[in-house]
Amino acid sequence: MDIVWFGNSCFRLQSSQATVLTDPFDPLPAAAISGVQIVTVSDRALRDRVPPVDGARVVDGPGEYEIKGVPVNGLAVSAAGATAGEPARRTFIYTVTLDGIAVCHLGRLAEPPTGPRIQEMGQPDVLFIPLGEPHGLPVPRAVQLASQLEAKLLIPMTLGGAGETAALEAFCKELGADPTSRENRLN
Repeated sequence: MDIVWFGNSCFRLQSSQATVLTDPFDPLPAAAISGVQIVTVSDRALRDRVPPVDGARVVDGPGEYEIKGVPVNGLAVSAAGATAGEPARRTFIYTVTLDGIAVCHLGRLAEPPTGPRIQEMGQPDVLFIPLGEPHGLPVPRAVQLASQLEAKLLIPMTLGGAGETAALEAFCKELGADPTSRENRLN
């Protein structure tokens, strides 16, 4: 599997089975959307930022899907960024299984999911975890969730908050990783 990061929570997952694009935004390089069969959108409020992707199925809600033989499981949970007086926003967690590898994209979480939701998510092999308030998890909660899910590979996502660099550094240091070692592509 090939994983390419395009910024914020946008990743391209390419395997022998299919190509998935998570949380795309406009504008994206043509290479990001070329050949994509599945697009996941974790925040419906940002749906208008999703560029058209010819031939791709867009998943923007909870449920169990099978697209091009690829299982996609979407769960609705509380989203970050809600303000006082507004109804709670929802974000969608997607677990996509490509070539036998379970990849879980946590969207824009306000709080870690509860026990039953964690069980529904299963145990991912790869976990994309949102960091930094107000759009992602506070570092202690992100570390706790990462420990609960026990993914083989953790990929932190910064979502544009003011303290995202500090959150990324604190998260990496807490887990014993070098915050300056960044890659835009993993294979």
